[in-house]
Parts: sequence; structure tokens; C-alpha cells
Amino acid sequence: LSDIVEDVEYVKLETTDNCLVGSSWSARIFATDEDIYVLNNYSDNKLFCFNRKTGKFISQIGSIGQGPKEMINPCFVFAKDSLVYVTSTSVDKIYVYTNENQFVRSVPFCKDRSSFEDGLGETISVIDHQYIVRHPGQLQASFNCNQYIAVDVIDMNSNRLFAMRDTSDVYGIMLKLDWDPIRWYYKGNINFYNEPDRTVYAVTKDSIIPHYHFNLGDNKLPITTERMTKEFLKYIKFRSFRETEDYLYLYWSQNQKGYFARFNKKTETLDVQEQAKFWGGGWQLGVPGLKNDIDGCNRNIDFIRLMDEQSSIMVIITSSGKEDYIKVLKESQEVKFPEKRQQLLKLLEEMGEEDNQILVIYKLKT
Repeated sequence: LSDIVEDVEYVKLETTDNCLVGSSWSARIFATDEDIYVLNNYSDNKLFCFNRKTGKFISQIGSIGQGPKEMINPCFVFAKDSLVYVTSTSVDKIYVYTNENQFVRSVPFCKDRSSFEDGLGETISVIDHQYIVRHPGQLQASFNCNQYIAVDVIDMNSNRLFAMRDTSDVYGIMLKLDWDPIRWYYKGNINFYNEPDRTVYAVTKDSIIPHYHFNLGDNKLPITTERMTKEFLKYIKFRSFRETEDYLYLYWSQNQKGYFARFNKKTETLDVQEQAKFWGGGWQLGVPGLKNDIDGCNRNIDFIRLMDEQSSIMVIITSSGKEDYIKVLKESQEVKFPEKRQQLLKLLEEMGEEDNQILVIYKLKT
């Protein structure tokens, strides 16, 4: 791991009666330089803001209800500076709050809904607090339309600036594969991987720019393949991307196995390591191909994608698994940052049974 990671930070989320996070695997997490936002999608749908440096609870964002400043079923969060943007599966608006829970405004998705319907659970990004980049994905089947929208850019007055979409039936069949698009941030731009043409694009306020194309040959997924069949599993399916100055870091599945890879952008060479049997997650620690020699947190778990504007990856540690982590940390050898291991051990030993999670954030080398 030290080949790709330059530093690690630990954030112990404060635990009070007002900010119980709940299940880590159902939570969406977004981080800025100052704050960490945790959204429980499948429990009470509450959105909490914590200080990134101290882990202290700042506030709950928004409230659940049908009033003009309330949300129903919040599903995704994006934050920048002190503003947080929230989407909902039930209301066609984007809600904007401050990190101290002051309501700023709501933004309807678009004005021409009759000709451009929206998918469920979409993700968003924001450029300069002036433009919203939506990733609606596959349209709802009830609209009898197979249109797939990879990206849709609107301004704060709900005017559409441009979009990238496809209305063909075969793309509609194919793009039912994923709930969330694969997207990440690099040098202030939003990047996403588009499955139909196997191309990486960057989105600016003015245009959508193609960057990299993956010629998968016989390994590419045929567009009519049904999901999770034996036929489906034998093809490459990308799961996550991260990017730095020199590299693209990729994770994909094929034949029920996971593969971690590092693509050198200068030499255009690809270094691939096979991982453990694929279970549907991300990069795995404690298996061949990715040994954690940073702090010794080498338990066989998945990395969780951290949706921030930095090149970071994250592990969530819950109180139920702390004894296993302590054992693994004490047995780890050849650690590059022994002081970091001791810091994590101390946090784990002080962790109570009902405490919120510890976030372990690894910063990739630029």
C-alpha cells in the first residue's frame, strides 16, 4: 500500500444521542477539508455533519418531512466549502444547506420534465456553486422509455446547459447494471466512466471532455447480457476509479474475482494484481495484491469509496469488529508508520460498544 499511499488520518466520530450513525455499510460518506457528512440511507435517513479534524458532531442537516425546507428520503450528499447539497428519491429537488443546518435554497431538477424524466437515487456534483452536475442513470421503467442519461448539467435556476444521453433500447438494457455511476474528482473536475463506450470523461461547466478509452476486446460486456448470470460474470465490469497526477487506480471484477490495477498515464502501462474472490465491494486489504504496510490495518475488508475532492480511499471500523482489528494491528510487521499504528490502536482500545465509527482515510500519492 505504501507504493500508492503517502499518508493516513483517523477520524473518530463523536457519539451522542443526537448523532448515532448506525450501520456503516448503509451510510454514504462525503468529506471536505473541514467536514465529514454521514447519511444513513437505510435506517432513519438522517444526515450528520462532523468536524474532520476532531470528529466532533456539528449538526444534523435538514429534517424529514414534506414542508418547503424539509426532505423526504435523502439519498445522496455533495459538499463543498460550507455548503451541502442533498438529493431525494421522492422529491424532484436538490436541497442546499450550510454545515450548521441553515436552509439556503432548493433547486428543481429541470423545467422540461415532460420530455426528460429522472431516475431514482441519482448522484450529483457541484461546480463553483453555480452549476449542478447530475448523474441520473437509467430512467424509471414506468415511463416506458429506455433513455440513459450519463450526465446532465443545470444551473441554479434549473436551466439545462447540456447533457450526455442515449435513447437506444440496447443501451437502456445494458445500463441497468449499476445504481450509482462510477465518478471521481481530479484537479477540480468531475470525472465519470461511461459504460456504453467504455470511456472516461471529465465534466466542466462548458463541456464534457473524453480522456481515456478502454479497448477491452473480447472482455467487454455485450450490451444484451442479463445481469448476474454466468455469462455476465465472465466479462470485465469496472467498479471504482481514483486518479492522481501520474496514475489511474482501477478496480474491476471478472469471473467472480476482483482485480486491482494501476495505470501509468505517462507510459500507458498497466500493473494488475488479482485480489480475493469478488464479493461486490472495492479494493481489498489483507489479500494478495494489496498489503497494508502503512499502519498494519491489514484485515481482509473492502475499501469504501470516499466521495471527496481529494484522491483518498477509506476504511470504516465499527465497535463490533474492533477486537479483530486490534489483533491484526499488534501482529503486523514492517509497518512504514509505526506511530500511526499506535494512534489507531489507542483509538480502538478506547472505543466503546455503542460508539460511532472510526474512519481510516488513506491519501493516495499525487
